[in-house]
Amino acid sequence: MNDGKNYDVIIVGGGLLGCATAYQLAKRKAGNILLLDGNEIASQASSRAACLLTRARTKPALMELVQETYDCISEMEELLGEPLGLQQCGSITVASSEASLKGLEALEEAATRFGIPNERIGRERIKELLPWMDVEAVDVALYMPTDAFIDSALLCSGYARAAARMGVTLRPNCRVKEIMAGNGKVCGVRLADGEAVFAPVVVNAAGAWANLLMKPLHVGLPFTPVRSHFWITAIDSSRFPVGHPFTVIPDARAFTRSDVGALIIGLRESCCQPFDPSALTDKLEDFDFNRKAEWTVLDECAPLLKPYLHDIDDLPIAHYMAGPSCYVPDAMFIVGPVASYDGLFAVAGCCGGGVAAGGGMGRLAAELILGDSPFVDPALFAPDRFGAVDPFSADFQRRCADARSNKKGG
Repeated sequence: MNDGKNYDVIIVGGGLLGCATAYQLAKRKAGNILLLDGNEIASQASSRAACLLTRARTKPALMELVQETYDCISEMEELLGEPLGLQQCGSITVASSEASLKGLEALEEAATRFGIPNERIGRERIKELLPWMDVEAVDVALYMPTDAFIDSALLCSGYARAAARMGVTLRPNCRVKEIMAGNGKVCGVRLADGEAVFAPVVVNAAGAWANLLMKPLHVGLPFTPVRSHFWITAIDSSRFPVGHPFTVIPDARAFTRSDVGALIIGLRESCCQPFDPSALTDKLEDFDFNRKAEWTVLDECAPLLKPYLHDIDDLPIAHYMAGPSCYVPDAMFIVGPVASYDGLFAVAGCCGGGVAAGGGMGRLAAELILGDSPFVDPALFAPDRFGAVDPFSADFQRRCADARSNKKGG
């Protein structure tokens, strides 16, 4: 019986990536597993996500990660005996320029190769599916009917509850002060109240705060928190019906999806804002993401969206939501062992894709921890693939922010 002080694996972070890793380790009977979070489970960045599960990606490994998330949702619903609220609404990617058409064609080819249902649709069909859109601005549209969205907090809670059902110990509201290590290997963590908990394997899945735990170990993970945000219109159920497909509009640097009769609009400014991780507060609600951005970004991006949503200047905005999304210079994830210390692993840097790929990221982490054959090439996500980095330097933070600035969609 576990004495509460010694475990086989300790996971730091109760967001999507930490909970997905706990679930995948528990599935593989990885022994006594402890998951710690300084706040409630799924209460921080994982509760501020756009919640889109887009299947088609131009990199095959990413499609494998996303498919694993879909598989996890089905497994967890069966294990828990309840639905997790997956909404298969489909997605529509639109192109209005030569550059966006090339991106659409690449997605179309990838989807077809991977067996993901897709079809090009004309303006009449677009208007049926998206009654709010000014379709004259669209040259080409790609419809993927099996894409879905899910409440990210419910998904994270699902991973956590399923993991607990399989024996994982969850300890929310237990802030980790440090990862303990010596002689080139980790041995556990020390909590803010001084309590020490021991394990030969520690997984750093602390999200935007992960590098604060790495700094005393003189290791930098290659990501930085970058501001992402979205706006929610006032409810107009006749114009924004529940369940219509979410959209990706690369030429407007935007995505949209319906929610309770309102439209969620994600916009990406041309120069995204990084945050020094040492400036983050323990609770995101206490952190100032610069609310002036609510209007400055709208002022910059609204003209790009106006051809598709002609009255955006007059559209009543009911809510604004901002949060940190952790970006890596190559816009790929961080999953794997940290070379400097035996037993130390990282699952981080979700680049806005944690909801869609989290199940796959957790699986890859579990396979690497247990020495199993990985289902995707781990070199693509290796924490040390950039060599030594200083995530607290302004130059590196700008590199990471540029990865979001150059992203397709919102």
